[in-house]
Amino acid sequence: MATSHTGAKPLPPLRRIQRFFLVAYTFLRVYLSYKRIQRNKKLNKDEKDARYSEAHRKNAERIYGLATRMQGLLIKTCQFISSRADVAPPEYVSILGRLQDRVPPRDWDAVVGQVRRELGAHPDEIFMEFSRTPVAAASLAQVHRAKTKDGRDVAVKVQYPGIERVVETDLRNLSILVRLLARIEKNFDFRILMEEIRRYIPQELDFEREGRSSEHIAKDLAHRSDIYIPKVDWEHSARRVLTSEFIDGIKISESDKLIAAGIDPNQVALIMTEAYCEQILVHGFFHADPHPGNLLVLPGPVVVFIDFGLVKELPKEFRLNYARLTMAALKQDDEAMVTAFRALGFKTKSEDPESLKALGRSFWESAGPDNKPYVDADVMSEVNERMAQVLKENPVTKIPPDILLIFRVIGLMSGLQKRLDSKVSMFDTIGPYAEAQTNANAVGLAAS
Repeated sequence: MATSHTGAKPLPPLRRIQRFFLVAYTFLRVYLSYKRIQRNKKLNKDEKDARYSEAHRKNAERIYGLATRMQGLLIKTCQFISSRADVAPPEYVSILGRLQDRVPPRDWDAVVGQVRRELGAHPDEIFMEFSRTPVAAASLAQVHRAKTKDGRDVAVKVQYPGIERVVETDLRNLSILVRLLARIEKNFDFRILMEEIRRYIPQELDFEREGRSSEHIAKDLAHRSDIYIPKVDWEHSARRVLTSEFIDGIKISESDKLIAAGIDPNQVALIMTEAYCEQILVHGFFHADPHPGNLLVLPGPVVVFIDFGLVKELPKEFRLNYARLTMAALKQDDEAMVTAFRALGFKTKSEDPESLKALGRSFWESAGPDNKPYVDADVMSEVNERMAQVLKENPVTKIPPDILLIFRVIGLMSGLQKRLDSKVSMFDTIGPYAEAQTNANAVGLAAS
């Protein structure tokens, strides 16, 4: 018997088969579209590349359509693939990157049932007020605004009923198809990617873990009055329902609204950048879902972080090697940069250091699209498309997945800085954090 990844049973056989065949049919269409190109011997390299690019775009649209119909894990998988610019073509990264929070909400009865199971009563019995219409809906849950009986405004995140079973079913079905593809096509082996999906998705289904993660980061950043993380209301929380303070802030990407509220966008950009530098380089535990909807702004200004379903903890040695990579890039020391890349786990096809040098320059020269302000809904797809292009141009055969989460954060910050018309220098901001970590480590080694 296969091991359960989420702790839940899969769906009944008939529904599992239905989902399998819907996915398999799309999978087959995608596969055959590529085989037709492979078998066409009349195409020269440029023609073949153009055909592949068009096939990537059409197939990504097919997968996008399937995910929006079936929802559940398929949406999360598409989001995850769009973040893996090292293994996904740029067309997939761009199109699948649209799937952030554009998911139709579940009906009220489903919300009531889940709250009853988790908290023991109807929402109207537990809360003084509970909005019927969600303020946000995503792949695994939706958020409702409510008021506790003692008058506090809260956001109640309710996991979709049965989503664990859907996720478990889809994990099994996708694993079968990925293994099959790896046998048929050696160049399309996505088993490692599937392992990552199996590792991360169950974490996002545990809302108690998410609450603890938010408190962890809140503690790390407690010394900063310009950062705020909503407090968890544990009395009204459980594994599938998470209640926290409701923050009525301005989305960080809405620069016009910030200015109208008398908030300096440049200061907001600086706070955001410092907060991520500290999380990654000092604490090694960071908010790893850098979507603009997860960053709000209050007067002060104060930057508010929400939604901690995906966080990342970096091993100490990895964090220090990343600090070394940062310092090497700042000093334009190509040899030190190559050493740091390799220490982090990067590998190239020919072990040619030039590929790593070019990769480092590409990421650090511009983490976002050149001179192109971000349109809010497209922030992540644009960041990811940029990363895909950089990686495609540099033959790197192995990239540690942790670094891609960091690069996505850097890409987001760069893009938002442009959107905010910020004068904040990424190098000037990140430098002191990286230098402090490398110096502290050197002192520690000397003392030992």
